[in-house]
Amino acid sequence: MARRPRVFAPHVLYHVIVRGNHRQVTFRTSADYQAYLERLGRYSSPYQVRLWAYCLMPNHVHLLVETGNHPLSMLMQRLQQSYTQYFNRTHRKVGHLFQGRYKAIVCEKDPYLLTLIRYIHLNPVRAKLVKQPDAYLYSGHTTYLTGRATAILDPVPGLAVFGGVAAYRQFVREGMGEGHQADYYAVADQRFLGTARFIDEWQARLTDGPAPRPRQSLAHALQVVAAGLGGDVVQLRSADRSWAVSRQRTLAAYLLIRRGGYRLREVAATLHRDPATVSTLLTRFAARLAEEPSTQRDIERLVNRVKI
Repeated sequence: MARRPRVFAPHVLYHVIVRGNHRQVTFRTSADYQAYLERLGRYSSPYQVRLWAYCLMPNHVHLLVETGNHPLSMLMQRLQQSYTQYFNRTHRKVGHLFQGRYKAIVCEKDPYLLTLIRYIHLNPVRAKLVKQPDAYLYSGHTTYLTGRATAILDPVPGLAVFGGVAAYRQFVREGMGEGHQADYYAVADQRFLGTARFIDEWQARLTDGPAPRPRQSLAHALQVVAAGLGGDVVQLRSADRSWAVSRQRTLAAYLLIRRGGYRLREVAATLHRDPATVSTLLTRFAARLAEEPSTQRDIERLVNRVKI
């Protein structure tokens, strides 16, 4: 399948993945990592890019960025060219250092921001470079733990979403046992990560197609979902942690957020749950869906029955 053109627009959240050319190592020494980070901090400001998370791995880079009024390509071109010149000069190399085409995935911010920050910061643990993310020097994780802005990353907006440093630390700890999450890469149309409604809106925007139909209120949507699950809203909002009710609550959150496009924080508040807890449940459930075709079929039947 031919690669789709990248989507560039203001105020968009992107998960950027940059790989070494032919999988070659792009950072050989501590000075190399620092040189890339220094440039990342230097160029983000003039191009109005907010960095939410980052992780530099030996042969690739993960960035979670939100653009301002400048195209993402302006930052990436300047950043990659400048670092490549540094690397070739320092290590007496010539030619391309990075793959010619980096991946820039347009992400729906509300349901994915928290889990993407965690996923990116846990890359070194999954790669078995360190046992704890605190031990890795080249990610934004330790900046989140200090709560203080650096020249590269300001963790304050992210921590406000998590609910503070302690909540962030606990959220990361809960994700320690999770492996590679294929759903962060198996994106729709090769470019989008989000709910069905989010993807429909973007595709309509790019093709000048009809806008999706207006959504019903969250309160009404929750009633519809609860009825479709054979339960009721009071039960979903209750403190009941039994397996049956917890399963229905997870299904309701998945349908409302991942399929209905409702905001994670609003759904969490409606269900009387913490946003980070709901985000964790969704991540685990998405991983289960990827591994269990029978569960996928059950969900699709439920989606067809529950119109939200």
